[in-house]
Amino acid sequence: MRRKLRDLVVFPLEGLDLSRIQANKTSSNNTNGDKGEASQLYDLYGVIHHQGALSGGHYVSSLKSELDGQWRLFNDAQIYEIHARDVIDASAYILFYMRRDVAENSSLSDFWDLKQIATLNEEEMDNLVKGKAD
Repeated sequence: MRRKLRDLVVFPLEGLDLSRIQANKTSSNNTNGDKGEASQLYDLYGVIHHQGALSGGHYVSSLKSELDGQWRLFNDAQIYEIHARDVIDASAYILFYMRRDVAENSSLSDFWDLKQIATLNEEEMDNLVKGKAD
């Protein structure tokens, strides 16, 4: 019988350095004079956690607020403030990183229409999440 892996994978909250596995490239738009090193650092901003067995379970998410830098756990209708060290655990399933140079020069509203999302009803939100929105 197949079982869900429950091994702890330790991952960095800040400064994931992909320079050793990315191809070297020089960019004409790199203005920080560091040959692109900063553009290869990634910071974690979200984690999807799976709790349960391989055949079923429950998903929760941990997100770092871009407003106050606080980590929060979202579990259905409950939201809890958590410590950054609690984000790294064996239930981590999907990790969301943002390249540091992008994060320093942008916000979520550059990638998502937050005004539209705030006005959606539950059915419209379900459709958006499922990829059926117009």
